[in-house]
Amino acid sequence: MRKMKRFAAVLLSAALLCPMTAYADNSDDARALYHQVEEKQKALTDMNAFVDFKISVGGDMLEEAGIDSMNMRMEMNMKMNHMTDPQQMKYMVYARTTMDGLQEPVIMSAYYQDGWYYVDTMGQKIKMPMDVSAITEQTKVSTLTFDEDDLLSNFRLWDEGENKVVGFVIEDDKMNEYIQTVLSAAGMSGLTDLSGLDISDIQCEYVVDPAGNCVKMRMKLDMSVTDQGQTVTMKMDGDIGIADPGQPVEVPSVQDPASYQDMAAYLGENTQAAGQ
Repeated sequence: MRKMKRFAAVLLSAALLCPMTAYADNSDDARALYHQVEEKQKALTDMNAFVDFKISVGGDMLEEAGIDSMNMRMEMNMKMNHMTDPQQMKYMVYARTTMDGLQEPVIMSAYYQDGWYYVDTMGQKIKMPMDVSAITEQTKVSTLTFDEDDLLSNFRLWDEGENKVVGFVIEDDKMNEYIQTVLSAAGMSGLTDLSGLDISDIQCEYVVDPAGNCVKMRMKLDMSVTDQGQTVTMKMDGDIGIADPGQPVEVPSVQDPASYQDMAAYLGENTQAAGQ
């Protein structure tokens, strides 16, 4: 159960990272279009995103349990506002995960408000302080060493109805290094223990509407997580749709914050229980 909880945390972290990454390109036409979108993205204050990923899971961790493979589907709604002002920013995510062998879906909700991050899942309600302003600045500084031209390859640009689509491939080793850097800067690397994480074969498409808004991000990738000599492998295929880009988004507040247990106290109790 502990390993599956860690696997779930890694999976969620990877999903949350998908809409956070931004890149340029190698094709002149695609480069020009992408930079137009990027400038619009920088000015966005609110976002309402819908995530839908299908995931095929395998590896020796499952094989030891007598399972050859397992199919999962993860659906999420993420809402954010005041994105350009970390002091005022609010964030909410509702995630629903279904998988083979489980009669009921796994539900998770998370919130960020007033300097605290709240998570409610699997019967546990945890909170932890989080300085988004400091994390944002540290992440910017930590990722300055990454050259966008080294991250990407195989760029294409095509029409899809009235929209334009920019397709590209992200270089595996650079992406793995980038994720570790971002998580470390955000203080999350220890929380999710991603030292055994490896991402490969990353294929992306950005769908851009006639107004220059990115309205959908598609992604395919392979991911493996190794923990204590056992590995879980995942093939992920999905998209992130952006509803009404540029429009204000109302973000729900966390209900009854006092009912959430502090992360430090939670970890202390679990460490003590494990030692008994």
